[in-house]
Amino acid sequence: MNTAPPSFAEVEFRKATRSEPDKECVRVARRDGWVELRDDKTVFGAAEDQRLVFTAEEFDAYLAGARAGEPEGLCLEMVRRTDGTYVFRRRGGAVELVFTAAEVAAFQDGIVKHEFDAIAYAAA
Repeated sequence: MNTAPPSFAEVEFRKATRSEPDKECVRVARRDGWVELRDDKTVFGAAEDQRLVFTAEEFDAYLAGARAGEPEGLCLEMVRRTDGTYVFRRRGGAVELVFTAAEVAAFQDGIVKHEFDAIAYAAA
């Protein structure tokens, strides 16, 4: 793994297949031992295009925990707000991404189907 995260290009981010083609969603990129999450409601590369950055090891532990129904205490926090939206943030981090329940459901379906695993990116 490189010691610093790579600069990901827009084409490296993918969304879960359950996401509707023309709808916004959680986008995930992974390469060189790093993973980034972004919200594609934000223009790629704009100042507002905030990212959650994890090592691949951290994110893989999150994926395993989420599949086992035990994602708490891992690198990615998902908090449901009273308005029904969800806030994603790196544990202890300041950057927050906000998603709808449908966007989160599609992301979680992608996790269950292993769409964000390293092997899925290697095959692309």
